[in-house]
Amino acid sequence: MAARALNLLHNHYTHAAPNRRVLELCGATEADAPYTPELDDDLTVIINGWARPEYLPLVWEAVQYQSRRPRHTWIVQNDPGARAAVPREFLAAAAQHDTAVIDAGLNLGCWFRFLLGALYCRTRYLAVFDDDTLPGREALATALAALALRPGIYGGRGITFTSDGGPPRFWSHEVAGWPVGTPETTQVDFVGHAWVLETAWLRRALPLLPRRFVESPDPGRECGEDMFLSFAAQRFGLSTFVWPHGADCNPRWSSLQAYEMGFHPNAMNVSGGLAGGDEHLRELVGAGWRLLRHG
Repeated sequence: MAARALNLLHNHYTHAAPNRRVLELCGATEADAPYTPELDDDLTVIINGWARPEYLPLVWEAVQYQSRRPRHTWIVQNDPGARAAVPREFLAAAAQHDTAVIDAGLNLGCWFRFLLGALYCRTRYLAVFDDDTLPGREALATALAALALRPGIYGGRGITFTSDGGPPRFWSHEVAGWPVGTPETTQVDFVGHAWVLETAWLRRALPLLPRRFVESPDPGRECGEDMFLSFAAQRFGLSTFVWPHGADCNPRWSSLQAYEMGFHPNAMNVSGGLAGGDEHLRELVGAGWRLLRHG
């Protein structure tokens, strides 16, 4: 007998932050609405959590309501130190729903989730979500359908570096997908927030890990994993895309509450975690990464 839904989304968006529209887009409008019963044997999802315990459970439950629900969900709970309490009661409850929890008491950072997928994931497809990325119910199905038509790395927020005649700069870019609602599959330089790809591509990427990450004294604080993924895929002849989002917030969107969740004080873009972005960008371009608008 299937375990009963935890009602995390319904309770939060009915009482704590009432928002009927988010519940509709997630498929959780009623209390005890069951999770999608069919599990996709070809799909694993990894959710990376750090110091936003109030959001991690909501993202996890939105994955369980996906129309294409993964066979396995893995949570990587990074130790936030004194910043925020680790939601261990939730982690124990999630474990009853085809969920594995990696809670090592370390801040494993942003790169580890992709290394974990490369070494241990055995499903054909892997999707990775940040803990501030609440997907609409059709997000995974839309991304996987696009991937089947055109192989490549797919993501929720696409970044294309703009050109002013000089070298590319990390903060000089245009976006696609979230939040502009790009209607069609669109090629970009790299993606963030959510990633959908074939697991085998990650294994091929391991020998290409950049020196800055490998030699870092604190790898848990390094960014650049998103750019590296697209750099490595390009070596295999694969491009990077955002999947079709469509105008206005709808069930295909990768992130329904990014403005509310993404500007949390502990977010990497707020807390200084992206300070190394330009250094990673220079290293990857120097290693041969070809950008769409830079010759």
